[in-house]
Amino acid sequence: MERRPRVYMSHPGASEGYGQRVLLGAGSKKTRPEFEIFAEKAVEWKADGAVVGATRPNIVRRAKEILGTSVPIFSPGVGTQGGEIARSLKAGTDYFIIGRSITEAQNPGKIAEEFARVSVSPHD
Repeated sequence: MERRPRVYMSHPGASEGYGQRVLLGAGSKKTRPEFEIFAEKAVEWKADGAVVGATRPNIVRRAKEILGTSVPIFSPGVGTQGGEIARSLKAGTDYFIIGRSITEAQNPGKIAEEFARVSVSPHD
């Protein structure tokens, strides 16, 4: 069974759910971002990957710090939602989930080839 928890999604309203801070215990005033807890659980559960939106490279970077190399990051949100491959790769994305930018393109094959080329090119 594949296990890929959603750590932080790519859609515009994602911060309403994934951007919440969680109290660290009864009576505590200390909080942590919910997505950090999700990332830690992904490591604990030995997940096959974690989903972190490409639209938020800062979140990808922090999630990668927690996940390390043991849990790869799968990032949706490239293209149509505004995520950029180069920024996400630099932040730590391992794999991209690209849908509408390809399926709704005039020439889906050409755009898919371009995304593939850019996603494996060296980036600064």
